[in-house]
Amino acid sequence: MNRKKNTGHVRAGVKSILRDDEIERHAERLKALANPARLRIVNVLAQGERTVTGICELTGLKQSLVSQQLKILRLNDIVQFRKEVPHTYYSLKEQQVISMLNCLSKCCS
Repeated sequence: MNRKKNTGHVRAGVKSILRDDEIERHAERLKALANPARLRIVNVLAQGERTVTGICELTGLKQSLVSQQLKILRLNDIVQFRKEVPHTYYSLKEQQVISMLNCLSKCCS
């Protein structure tokens, strides 16, 4: 059987959902979300901004783990923060993440 090698390019005339220049960035974001602890954090932040302490209380995760995971989420532009001494408040950077989680929930139920 002769199989064509998938080069990652869309054939001419076929409408694609993602542009080639977006695929790597989206793959990195999906990798950042593909972790139970990070999904728990994003799920909590979908309800509104929280401090690390608040996230720990709502997720049951340890503070050191939450801090590590928030860093990964920040580096992938999923969460943002603001400082109001003595606290740092985290929130979702883009509300479209909530739509993506809703879609995931519908697709997997």
